Amino acid sequence: LYHWLTGGLAELYADSSRRDPDLPRPLEDYLDESLRAGWQTAPPPRTRIFFEAGGNILRRTRGYDRLYRTLLPRLDALVTIDWRMSNTALHSDYVFPAAAWYEKDDITWATPLAPFVHPTTRAAEPFMEAKSDWEFHCLLLRAIQQRARRRGLTKFTDRSGRTRRLDRVYEEFTFGRRFTEDNPRDLLDELLRLTTNLGGVTWPELTRAGHARYTSLGIDFINTPNATDIRPDETITAGTWHTEKKMPWPTLTRRIQFYIDHPFYLELDEHLPRHKDPPPIGGNYPLMLTGQHTRWSIHASWRDEADLLRLQRGEPLIVLSHEDARARGLADGDLAVVFNDVGSFQALVKRSANVRPGQAVIDHAWEPYQFRGRVSHQVAIPGPVNPLQLAGGYFHLAPTPVSGQPGSPDRATRVDVRPLRDWPG
Repeated sequence: LYHWLTGGLAELYADSSRRDPDLPRPLEDYLDESLRAGWQTAPPPRTRIFFEAGGNILRRTRGYDRLYRTLLPRLDALVTIDWRMSNTALHSDYVFPAAAWYEKDDITWATPLAPFVHPTTRAAEPFMEAKSDWEFHCLLLRAIQQRARRRGLTKFTDRSGRTRRLDRVYEEFTFGRRFTEDNPRDLLDELLRLTTNLGGVTWPELTRAGHARYTSLGIDFINTPNATDIRPDETITAGTWHTEKKMPWPTLTRRIQFYIDHPFYLELDEHLPRHKDPPPIGGNYPLMLTGQHTRWSIHASWRDEADLLRLQRGEPLIVLSHEDARARGLADGDLAVVFNDVGSFQALVKRSANVRPGQAVIDHAWEPYQFRGRVSHQVAIPGPVNPLQLAGGYFHLAPTPVSGQPGSPDRATRVDVRPLRDWPG
């Protein structure tokens, strides 16, 4: 919703939704109804300072190139904290250097998908002026508190309308200076002490062992779908509370529910699971652009690392079947233009017997600056929202801080490919 309403991608989403023959009314109608009903919450109409910490909005966003025109001019400042020069960092007003993984102490992989928690321990000092996430935020809030006191600014109103103390933000963030930028290990040890599902492991014990197995699901709602007991040395199988203990499922009917009589589902004829052909998102073109996970990086981390680039072809590729490449006069290694009604980008051609005719495949996580002209495949992917993702007020269909909000799909975008030598201009 932020990209849609605040970021300025409404027209991109609306244009793409008009190509969907299964939509009986415009996409924006569903959004308006959802907002009126309180199923979704609209973001603020304007952001003054966009603070990117841990993300990369100008790489990941489908249609990121439009954010250059629709979002960046409306910001007072774009600020990035990162350990590398991402595409977002390249366009930022301020870039703060973050310590890399092995330059700080931290606890990683806090997710309901993994049975273990792992520590990251400092093996080297942070490079130059780089700082850990915790140290950076402590120092930032300390500076804000100092400035606020010098200017006599004691209070501010947060985005939820609550009055907060500006002259005590550092004190509150550090729990009365109990955990500051100088003692991050004490904070980590306290976090483990308060954790209910790690068997009481301490920070020194965790760093010596290198891992600790979860002993239960804990109390966070994000673990609700796992619904199982965790026993030592046994495989973790989700859902056993429902299948073995016969606890009700967390759905409206309290059963495994396939029929959903929400108004949006009924209107779109998806109240029961069914197949629909992908709409011609991007225009009426013969190839469907799909993605695959890169093998030589962890998402965008190390995506431009020279040694890893040598294990592949060193720059973005578009993978085509032999039949489709031959029909377009494309040999392996040719430079091509991939295009549709939304945008175009250039990539090297790789011919492969593993790709079926009618399909074009590109690895994910390439930074735009790695493409020729600094234009990535995301400019050709409109990523419209499925109206069903705007549904709410139906017990288990409700947005939460980490799920239930609409996202942009990027599968089966229609494109075509042409040799660069035949591309006009």
